[in-house]
Amino acid sequence: MLLLNRIKKTDSFSDSEIKIANYVNEYPQDVITMTIHELANATYTSASSVTRFCRKVDTEGFGEFKLQLAKELNSFSLSDKRIEDDLPFNKQDEPEVVAKNILNLNIQSMLDTYNALDLKQLKRISKMIVDASTTHLYGTGQSLILCEDFQYKLLRIMINTNLSSQTGFQFMQATTQSQDALAIIISYYGMGRMNLEIAKALHANKVPVVLITGPNTNPICEFANEVIHVPPQEELMKKMASFSSRAAMQLVVDIIYAYVFSYNYDDNKRRLDMD
Repeated sequence: MLLLNRIKKTDSFSDSEIKIANYVNEYPQDVITMTIHELANATYTSASSVTRFCRKVDTEGFGEFKLQLAKELNSFSLSDKRIEDDLPFNKQDEPEVVAKNILNLNIQSMLDTYNALDLKQLKRISKMIVDASTTHLYGTGQSLILCEDFQYKLLRIMINTNLSSQTGFQFMQATTQSQDALAIIISYYGMGRMNLEIAKALHANKVPVVLITGPNTNPICEFANEVIHVPPQEELMKKMASFSSRAAMQLVVDIIYAYVFSYNYDDNKRRLDMD
């Protein structure tokens, strides 16, 4: 969970900690330039209260708190405040505000994701795709759309890629994959029963598995050789739509594709020029 979201969960905060949280939410840019005593004075609390608050939101102290806060504030591209992932606009907002918030939400999500990615891992996974006899993609719902887009890109540069749109066929595909193939599962929550059965079948066949998923450890992770976690996005029960999670997962897929493309850059460029 992002630091700014942890600050909003005030159920376990003392009165002093609530004052500090409210101040940080209202003046985040100011806080990153303050000393611990300046924040204590601004909130009519004490330096020890600020320290306890920082630890309660899972940072070691005020220094680390400011570093994390500054990193998240860098995601504010078109706005001076963070856009809510679950419901990014209000009922009374003008159409221009709604459109701007949706744009900023996508940029915000991609920046959050980029800052959290291990690019060496993505490069390693791209080499696995290049070296595999076949890449098999697995996903349902919104993830299936990402898989279809990824398959189209890979097929254009002559990467042998298979995808079935039906989960039953996906499971049968998993049971017949060879060890020189590669499997990529895209699932933000990783809680679907069929995806778990697919992962188990692939693991039993000793097929390398790459999982692109959300921030939480889920049952599929146990069966994956490489797990890419994107940062927290929408809450499952409250979200209006998969704005942030879609943008986050798409960025991961696009970076992997770009790395795959780069391995045979000149040949792939000629292929695209011939389209």
